[in-house]
Amino acid sequence: MGSALVVVGAGVIGCAVAAAASDLFDRVVLLDARPDTGLAASWAAIGGITPQSDDFCRGPLRQFAEASRRMYPQWLAGLEAGSGIAVPFLDSGLLQVALDPSEQRRVQEQLVPQWVEQGFRVEQLDAGSTAQAEPLLSPAVLSAVRLPSEGALEPRVLMSALREVVRRDPRIEVVASARVRGVTPGAQGVEVLLEGGGVVRGDRCVVAAGAWSPELVPSRPGGQFPVRGQAAELVVPGSGGYPLRHHVYCKVALDDTTVSSYVVPRHDGRVVVGVTYDQGRWDEEPEDRATERLLAALRLVVPASRDWRLVGSWAGIRPGTADGYPLVGNADADGRVVMATGHFGVGITLAPITAALVRSILSGAGLTAGQADALRVMDPRRFL
Repeated sequence: MGSALVVVGAGVIGCAVAAAASDLFDRVVLLDARPDTGLAASWAAIGGITPQSDDFCRGPLRQFAEASRRMYPQWLAGLEAGSGIAVPFLDSGLLQVALDPSEQRRVQEQLVPQWVEQGFRVEQLDAGSTAQAEPLLSPAVLSAVRLPSEGALEPRVLMSALREVVRRDPRIEVVASARVRGVTPGAQGVEVLLEGGGVVRGDRCVVAAGAWSPELVPSRPGGQFPVRGQAAELVVPGSGGYPLRHHVYCKVALDDTTVSSYVVPRHDGRVVVGVTYDQGRWDEEPEDRATERLLAALRLVVPASRDWRLVGSWAGIRPGTADGYPLVGNADADGRVVMATGHFGVGITLAPITAALVRSILSGAGLTAGQADALRVMDPRRFL
């Protein structure tokens, strides 16, 4: 029958891994519990590529995240060539803005020195320069920092391209509505048990099932957990392109609490705003109150959004980990099971480099020093 790889989970990570590793095997089986690929966390993601601003990318994974960002132009070009689907990419950078003096001090005194020390490009803008850079922002904005290395895209378009790439690959078989109940490695390979009693056998297995991965490769209590996030989408009347020039992040004081407002424009006149962080919750139905708070925060950042039309809201489940770092690497002594999960909110950011790293693990190729360093931080066995 030849060599076989089983990939559990067909989100952005699972599909990227299957596409990257298919030439290493005679057959790849890509399993997902949903009716199609990319309908869980990848479908719900906003789409920021944030190797600099994301908290979890500023520590030991900084160089790993930066390398992933550098891969993006070539990775997207390859996906377009393989699928015929172009993925619009906003590469003007992220604006992190401050609406009050305390947030302005936090950015200037805590974040900017870190970014400068780590060698990131940082452009500091006063109120006037911020208004010129992004005219729709509130006149109450005190200052902003532009992070030119950061980008954004629409995850659902990215998934459309990945979906087409894996479907066109004759070595990859996509099996939807396949709920996996267990992954059992053995001396001769791996058995993947399906709900209803079916078994899929392979030489190796990659577990990329997001927040549901601990059901397949059990972890110690508290090591992995779900983090629910909600977002909303609006249409800007009369906009035929990006309604904002940048994606924008701001901490906003709302009802005596501080909320994160992350605003990501789309290439066709839409805007997505998020996001909430509800640890321990599995429900995926959006809540009206959460949507109202997202919109209230958005109006403080972009007052013109009062006239934008709300077209929908949704929630998704991120895979969180106790230390904030993903789980990537071998999960058993024989290397039959490889994990690629736990990316929390940086699955889109880290997708290309995660796929490349998993391919290196599966092929037995030598790792670069940077890959070896990242694997030590992300070793799944710290939680298993």
